[in-house]
Amino acid sequence: MILAYFRGFSIVFLGSVYYRQLAYDILGRFAMRISPLVLLVVLVGGGLGIANEKKWGFRLAVSAAFYCVVATLWIGIRYDFELLGFLLRLMFDLVLVVLLLHPQSKEYRRIWFS
Repeated sequence: MILAYFRGFSIVFLGSVYYRQLAYDILGRFAMRISPLVLLVVLVGGGLGIANEKKWGFRLAVSAAFYCVVATLWIGIRYDFELLGFLLRLMFDLVLVVLLLHPQSKEYRRIWFS
């Protein structure tokens, strides 16, 4: 949950060229402008939903985490930016996915969301 908040704010405030470029390549210029804000809302909303034990919060957080991984891989493979920044972004994105889908997280979800 905390990592979802951190990733959401770091996308908006520390630069979001990775996530903007995927939206631009697929949907166009308008999507490029609003994608960081949408991703911020989805990640923070997902974290708040998880904190309040809502199923939609978990689904939002997982979908945003997968989008972040796909966007990072898209930019890394297609445009080949600096290696260290790419690996660092990919590490944080993959850690978020792994933590959300880890068996203990699934057990937590099964206990609290049933």
